[in-house]
Amino acid sequence: MNRISTFLRRRYTTVSPTQTTLTNYLTTTLNFTLQETLKITSKTNLSLTPNTSQVITTFKNYGLNNAQIKKIISFAPKILSCKAHKTLNPKLKVFQELGLSGSDLVGLIQRNPEVFGFGLNTRIMPGLSLLRKVLGSDENVIEVINKSRWLCFTNYSMKRLETNVAILKDFGLGDDRIVKFILSNPEKVMVNPKVLASKLSYVEERFKISRELPSFIHAVSVALYCSEVEVESKMEVFRGYGWCDSDIALLFRNQPYVLNKSEENIGEKLEFYMKGLGYTPVYLLSCNTFFTFSLKKRVIPRNNMLTILKEKKLVGEKPSLITIVSYTELRFLEYLRGFEDDVPGLCETYLECVESGSSAVLLDAGNVKKRGKVVFYYQKPEITC
Repeated sequence: MNRISTFLRRRYTTVSPTQTTLTNYLTTTLNFTLQETLKITSKTNLSLTPNTSQVITTFKNYGLNNAQIKKIISFAPKILSCKAHKTLNPKLKVFQELGLSGSDLVGLIQRNPEVFGFGLNTRIMPGLSLLRKVLGSDENVIEVINKSRWLCFTNYSMKRLETNVAILKDFGLGDDRIVKFILSNPEKVMVNPKVLASKLSYVEERFKISRELPSFIHAVSVALYCSEVEVESKMEVFRGYGWCDSDIALLFRNQPYVLNKSEENIGEKLEFYMKGLGYTPVYLLSCNTFFTFSLKKRVIPRNNMLTILKEKKLVGEKPSLITIVSYTELRFLEYLRGFEDDVPGLCETYLECVESGSSAVLLDAGNVKKRGKVVFYYQKPEITC
């Protein structure tokens, strides 16, 4: 037993002299814990050198604080071995001149820890030049960098980006729409070119969404992350509630991200809107934003409030449910406060209902704070949006 204990102490607590030096430096300079520094030194075989302090000083010179530098070293510890003046400083200067702030740089390294290993003139500068050419401005380049887990700093990625942009242009999309397509989710422009080409045709032919419509690029974005089999399965959920394919296509045309939802999510909404509230496909198509709101966090709690107000005859047929679910949270709370004298505790009950994520609060027109079993309150269907 003593031999085992001795082995464990040596295995997990003993470090070499060079590691101890680096450990002490990181703990005193950047407030690393002993465990954090051991993790860094054991995996990278790094030791303290004069360059270590130069790297940290360089980051500080570019406006990064200790907490930000600590995050960088945690994600990319090998950066401590960079030659501060020859390698690190020129690259930081390029990114700073582009407009990246300290927090942007931290995010860049977290998503792309190998970035400072790229050649400045062979990868970083050509990559940034290509992004500027495609996106049209440094502001757009920064937005893509801040959203991306990839950077266009390899021959492969540069070629892929150029190929897919050419496909989008050949399909008839203008520069502005291509930029919007990329900015909405940069990773999708790096898909296999054959997949991109097939999805462009699929959206236009299967759903009859013209490439000229603003919603076309959003529909393509959905199609790129949803297989045709998955799309058909989701359409089958709609068919089960009496929707025809032309109605589904029209809904997808107006609200493309509906088909980004799970089958369960779609089914729950159709169950509530159609069986609970009695809405028809025609009505839901005219008020298609219903599908963009959370059922449990927004629609049901607000429908409950509207039911209470109608039962107490404080409102008539208007406002409709589609109107009040479209209100911002602040505006809806202000709306409810207008009835607090007649229904004390209305705002409180609404917030509790939202917090619970369900309709677990039984609402009663006579006593709004009364609690009971889980129920849905169904409001009679409206005929206007």
